[in-house]
Amino acid sequence: MQTEIRVRRVFPFVGATLRFTKLFGSLINRFFQQFLSSPEKVNRNLLPQLILLLLGGVLTACGEDTTTDIRAYYFPLRELTDGLVYEYRDVRNDSLTADYWYYRSLPTDTAFYFTKALYQNDFTQRQLYREEMVANGILVRDLFIYENDSTGQQIPVQAQILQANTFPFEVVDSTLSYPYRARFQLPSQPHGQTTLNMQRRYLGDTTYRFQGTTYPAIQFAISGSVDQRDSIIGDIEPHFKGREIYAKGIGLVYYQRSFGQVSGLQHQLVARYPMTELERRALEQQ
Repeated sequence: MQTEIRVRRVFPFVGATLRFTKLFGSLINRFFQQFLSSPEKVNRNLLPQLILLLLGGVLTACGEDTTTDIRAYYFPLRELTDGLVYEYRDVRNDSLTADYWYYRSLPTDTAFYFTKALYQNDFTQRQLYREEMVANGILVRDLFIYENDSTGQQIPVQAQILQANTFPFEVVDSTLSYPYRARFQLPSQPHGQTTLNMQRRYLGDTTYRFQGTTYPAIQFAISGSVDQRDSIIGDIEPHFKGREIYAKGIGLVYYQRSFGQVSGLQHQLVARYPMTELERRALEQQ
């Protein structure tokens, strides 16, 4: 079942009501189908009992808060106003190319924004996200993808955000998924477009060890597809799956993606430092 992160907070009894409906929905449905098709055959003595069952279930759902608050596991937004670089490397071979993500919070008078900029081994920016913190989660507001043209100059391409869910602050169980969709057309794709479809599903608690300290953590299952539609070379739709781990007070510490039987990437957080350190490394490489 998909759910959306919205600006308004969802009432806490919604999750319990959903489970009540799953348990008794078929019974209620059969009763009313029989009532509508052959009302003379319905045992009317059951109607008061059914009403009591419904009333009792709703009252129970209203009194039971089944949500889990996980906002402390997202990035420490209040502490990132000066920005930090998170360096991620391959779990199996840390000598491979690193991903450098620069995370920075941008509070304003009307909203609280969070930016994510991806730099790779040439220290050139590849992606830029602008997210907004709302009452019950994080939403993507803007995404720019950078591609080099034939002269080597970077061209920013703004994606169309179709579904903005990034990270929920409240979760119920693993039956709910949070869809994210973005569509873009790169300069190298003049006759087509690409749509990224991704869903996150909460898996529960775990722990994660980073720089000698064990942190409480949570994990998400990832699934989705990259739909490439091109009128000249044709269409492809590779599917992927993966996992993400968020450590309390740190944020994303591990992410894994695989396409089909291919193992794909497995990156873990290895270091955090100011942007000045990344700039120093970039100057040394020139």
